[in-house]
Amino acid sequence: MKKTRKASPKMVKILNRELIINELRKNPNQSRADLAKRTKLSKPAVSEIVKELIHEGLVFETGLGPSSGGKRPILLQYNSRSNYVLGVIIENDTVFVALGDMNGEIVHLHENTFEPPAEGKIISNLIVDGVKHVLKEENIEKERILGLAVGVSGIPQETESIISTSPTIQWGDFNLKKELTDRLNIRVLIENDVNLMTIGEFYKGKGLGVNNFIYLFIGNGIGSGLFLNGKFYKGTHSAAGEIGFMMIGDKSKIKPNLGVFEANYGRFGIREIIKSQGISLHSDTSLIHSLQAQRGDQKVQAILNDILWQWANATINIVSVIDPEVVILSGELIHLDEISLSKFTSFVEQYVPQMPELKITELGSKAGLYGAFHLALDQFHVEGFKQINKQ
Repeated sequence: MKKTRKASPKMVKILNRELIINELRKNPNQSRADLAKRTKLSKPAVSEIVKELIHEGLVFETGLGPSSGGKRPILLQYNSRSNYVLGVIIENDTVFVALGDMNGEIVHLHENTFEPPAEGKIISNLIVDGVKHVLKEENIEKERILGLAVGVSGIPQETESIISTSPTIQWGDFNLKKELTDRLNIRVLIENDVNLMTIGEFYKGKGLGVNNFIYLFIGNGIGSGLFLNGKFYKGTHSAAGEIGFMMIGDKSKIKPNLGVFEANYGRFGIREIIKSQGISLHSDTSLIHSLQAQRGDQKVQAILNDILWQWANATINIVSVIDPEVVILSGELIHLDEISLSKFTSFVEQYVPQMPELKITELGSKAGLYGAFHLALDQFHVEGFKQINKQ
């Protein structure tokens, strides 16, 4: 019979520290006695760990709490600025780099634009420059960074060495994870950008408190993210929600790294439609905003109607399979005016078995950064307890 290995005292202490820190992160201003009750650790163990955490600057005392008949307890709070994480999201032609605290809040945001499609090396340079910028601006030593989470358009393979089917960036065999790890000397994880946006909405946005929802993003590429029964769903090959590959639109428009749907009705495809009709749009970052501004032109109105109908088709298809409570609209969809949103909604409502609530994101690109912070904190936060490893 195989014997079960017992955890070493050192490992037990690490786990107990993590337990106390996570409890204070979720529920600040607790006393030592409160922590002992909530974590089910002994009072002496809690007192010893709290003493260490205060010495290391991970926890601080905030004052006295109300008395329950005896001595007033000293309240404790986690120091969210003791360590930091970094988040990166690449949306259309912009690289957003943000420094986040241990509560997953944005401390400093930096952005740089590029001309798509761009090579992986260019994107890597922009990320490295952005990281150096935010650390310099906030005067943060690299040793206080737990890790970096990067959201990319495309499907990161399990090894995170290769990124496939990206509509915006020509990754080829470029190993982004290794490149950033080597150049920045910090831990790195790579995730799909829409997945991070979906996670961000769950914790900070329109998905808060919603167990079943779809996040729908339309940009240069088209994708969706899924939360099912309160859990993020990635699929067998981390490709769940890749609705850009739906067979919607002209199936002869096959392009490298683009599915049929996004080749026709992502931003690249829409630009081609506009160009083919000889229409000149006003200079604007949003194609939909420009089309709506010129809907008095019959050709423009016809293009706009077709786009809304095809976007609704994809929504109808995925809603019919998932049956979500909410569909969160993002990317170009946030620029729908009252007329367009009403038309889009009526298309969906006409054909789905049960109509979900449609919500427009208020986080924008920040949704991806919040998702990146959450993933980095979830994977790297134990690395923040560096002092225990020196004992």
